[in-house]
Amino acid sequence: MNETRKYEVENIDCAHCAQRIEDAVNKLDGVSCKLSFALGTMKVTSERDFKGVEKDIKKIMRGIEPDAVMRETK
Repeated sequence: MNETRKYEVENIDCAHCAQRIEDAVNKLDGVSCKLSFALGTMKVTSERDFKGVEKDIKKIMRGIEPDAVMRETK
């Protein structure tokens, strides 16, 4: 079962870093991601449990942009 969630993202310094994060998240098994640097938003669709997916995404973000933050939006 696929589930999609939306997030606000902050403290990403440049579009290149946003693209690197998006590319790395898209390599996660069963996960697709679209990160908009201009809008500060990220849309994630996953076949997996989101608790684990969010943990994986935060780890990726810390490795590329240590100050980056993501918050789920409704």
